[in-house]
Amino acid sequence: MNRYKIILLFSLLTTISCSSQDFEKVILTSPDTSNLYINDGESNELYYLKLIPKGQIKGAIVIFPSGGETTQDLLKQISLPKLAFDNGIATIIPSINWGTENREVEIETLNTIFKETAEKHNISKENFVLGGLSNGGMISLVYAQQSVKDKKKTYLKPKGVFGLDVPLDKAHFYEYCEREIKRNFSELGVGEAKWMMNNYNEIYGGSPKEFPKKYIEASIYSNGAENGGNAEYLKDIPIRMYTDLDVNWLMNERRRDLYDWNGTDIVAMINDLKLMGNKDANVIITMGKGLKLDGTKNPHSWSIMDNQDCFNWIEKLMKNN
Repeated sequence: MNRYKIILLFSLLTTISCSSQDFEKVILTSPDTSNLYINDGESNELYYLKLIPKGQIKGAIVIFPSGGETTQDLLKQISLPKLAFDNGIATIIPSINWGTENREVEIETLNTIFKETAEKHNISKENFVLGGLSNGGMISLVYAQQSVKDKKKTYLKPKGVFGLDVPLDKAHFYEYCEREIKRNFSELGVGEAKWMMNNYNEIYGGSPKEFPKKYIEASIYSNGAENGGNAEYLKDIPIRMYTDLDVNWLMNERRRDLYDWNGTDIVAMINDLKLMGNKDANVIITMGKGLKLDGTKNPHSWSIMDNQDCFNWIEKLMKNN
């Protein structure tokens, strides 16, 4: 039996403040052996935060940090949990900010969290909405796809998914890495690009030109593939994507152009989903709205999402049972 199916859960006497409400921190006793959560020092602890309103609960919003972001930093940048709490909706924040390439460990961990929360707080598993920035959005979309592709592997099928500036097409991301290394402008960008290319070469055996089918099988969306590759599994799931078009930042800060913009594939995937008949697939494009926690401009940020807009969409989904 998979070790994540027999995880026991217990609550610590720990709370994390969210305005006037408190999150409860729930520890998973099985250690983090797959680097699901990084930037937490020497800890190998996995946990999730939950904010449960009183009375009957309409559903749950599951919010994932971006790559390497702590749950505490995430909470400083969003107001979705307060909006949810005030309207009878629970919030769950798993300590998953990195993870595996095939996402199998993440899915098993989430199944445990979802089952425990749904049963303990009498939340319908039909009303879970998943979302996150970057890596967090990827996990949300992969879980949703898996819930359609192989229902036995997931505890639930998300009511909807929202994502901010999510990389979708691994073949395109590989090509971006090649361009980033050739430009040799941003030390941070070049370092990441070299690491990602080496990682992809090791996992998939080489470039997408050499192994196109492997990259299609591994990507959330594949531009030009029939039905967008794995995007086909999202055709009946409401999707709301956010991306920021900050051309000045791309060129002046990174010497990048629109071919390097995550929004290109995001717009393409939403359009393909609409062509497949998805009537609730949307993309919201902001311009120059991205700000990091330290106040520096960066379109790859939580600030590009209008929290009230996202919550209104989520609440409407949960009313449509």
